[in-house]
Amino acid sequence: MQQDYIMRIVEQLVQAILAIMQRRKAGEYKEAREQVRTAVRYLLRTDLDLLLLYDNERILDHFKDFSDRFETEKCVLGADLFYELALIEEAEQQSTNGLRLKELCLYLYSIGIPKELQFQESQHFEKISTLIAELRDQQLSEKALENLRSFESLIESLKLGRTNSL
Repeated sequence: MQQDYIMRIVEQLVQAILAIMQRRKAGEYKEAREQVRTAVRYLLRTDLDLLLLYDNERILDHFKDFSDRFETEKCVLGADLFYELALIEEAEQQSTNGLRLKELCLYLYSIGIPKELQFQESQHFEKISTLIAELRDQQLSEKALENLRSFESLIESLKLGRTNSL
């Protein structure tokens, strides 16, 4: 039953992200931002502004269930929402906010993607590569760097697995 609930949330988040992406690409930033707020409030059960007051470690608490189990799906899809918000911020010339959101996305992706095979796909790997390139000159926390090293190990093992299977 818990798995069914999680899958419904994942489906709703994917639909929300697609709608937000369409609004953002159409230049409807205010509407896209409001859709992000609504998705975070409804699907992540928190207020976006309140959530973004926390540091990355504290934000992780919002991706745990009532038994304190980490919900990887919500983490990665939450990162997808924050990524869209980062692109909205950048489009509206709010580069500092966009940068902070991209750091958060990279942090969440690097934690969630190695834990769940379903997210280990090219679309997420490309986003992470882009984020790493864009954040290359930024000072990241030691925890974020540790997660990135683990993520890079995953990429290397996937490459080796593909090479060995040929």
